[in-house]
Amino acid sequence: MYRTEANKIIVDGADIDVQATIECGQFFRYEKTADGYTIKSGPYSCNVCSLGDSVVINTTAVDYFVNFFNLDRDVARAKRELSRFPELAAALDCCGALRILHQPLFETIISFIISANNNIPRIKTIIGRICAEFGDAFPTPEQLAGMTRRRLDAMGCGYRSQYILDTAKICAETDLLNRLYAAKTADAQKMLKTLPGVGQKVADCVSLFALGRLEVFPIDTWMFKTQRVGMETESQSRTRLMNKYGSYAGYVQQLLFYYNAILKRGVV
Repeated sequence: MYRTEANKIIVDGADIDVQATIECGQFFRYEKTADGYTIKSGPYSCNVCSLGDSVVINTTAVDYFVNFFNLDRDVARAKRELSRFPELAAALDCCGALRILHQPLFETIISFIISANNNIPRIKTIIGRICAEFGDAFPTPEQLAGMTRRRLDAMGCGYRSQYILDTAKICAETDLLNRLYAAKTADAQKMLKTLPGVGQKVADCVSLFALGRLEVFPIDTWMFKTQRVGMETESQSRTRLMNKYGSYAGYVQQLLFYYNAILKRGVV
């Protein structure tokens, strides 16, 4: 449950685990503060802190961050539905109020192209450098396509620089972004994988974190090592886990990754 006031969103603390939501690897434009987090998305920002049994989100873009934090989604129902899986019990008890964010599509595509073979601190740094070029806002496809490879290389993008430029140009010159929103998940993923630098894992992350397709289960190296059964391929593991957890597969993936890889092992 949540309510809005002038420049403020107040959320029941039981409905959002702020640390898990922000630090689970689905999002990169954040900084820890003395009492919480500063979060930036698109051209907007907010400050998040805990106050008693509530979480307070201070921002001038109230409607934007209600949508960004997916506050109309019932995480308590997801926890109840998933309680029948004993392997999820510890994660649900610890961080079951993790929320899957609803992020801007183009920003998410570029962010996860940058994330390939990278770690979270470095991803954050690169994205921060790009945004700094545009007044601390994430650039539009047209703005990003107008950058040079040399400039992106200097920001640390490396081999991803050309992928970023080519993808930005495609998004600027076609209606791909609009078609992705309207497409069924399988079709959307086919379209995403036509973009330079986008493979299955990045397509899954974009589908989950920007298009809201909770039925996908992104498989990275860590998830494959820990979730693989027998001699499964990555594709077979992904299909099995999606079938097992159904419409909550993406939520489960983030729970398992945050609880096991980040909280317990410190993998970033």
